[in-house]
Amino acid sequence: MTNLNFDADTIWLFWLALSVIFFLIELFTPTFITVFFAAGALIAGGAALLEFSITSQVITFVVASITLLILLRKKMPKIFSQDAEQNKAEEDTSVNANATVVEAISSTAAGRIKYQGTFWNAESTEDIPSGAIVRIVSRKESDPNTFIVIKD
Repeated sequence: MTNLNFDADTIWLFWLALSVIFFLIELFTPTFITVFFAAGALIAGGAALLEFSITSQVITFVVASITLLILLRKKMPKIFSQDAEQNKAEEDTSVNANATVVEAISSTAAGRIKYQGTFWNAESTEDIPSGAIVRIVSRKESDPNTFIVIKD
């Protein structure tokens, strides 16, 4: 069998480099798989700094990578990439806010509302006279500067 001679003081650099390589692969293939191997390599690098044997380091790498993969694989995408529509709704503080109609809105033509001191285009499925208070339901998908409103 071949005898591999590794410098115990620098083997952690190998694990760090391997971790960086796995992380770069993850950047180009966002599958949330190789990131666990990157973490496993960092943990194995820690084992190298603690002067574990090469065999123990490799076992640490494999066990840590697979354990992290099994435990966190389904949770990571939920943490880092939420549904785009959900993000819009969370960021849009205008949803469910009240506004005042300044130009009558009909079911066939847009009108204007005043919301937070600014005038906006607004559409509705019902006729709403000028001066009425409306509730903002959403933004129009094709024109984010137009609100969809209902009579409050």
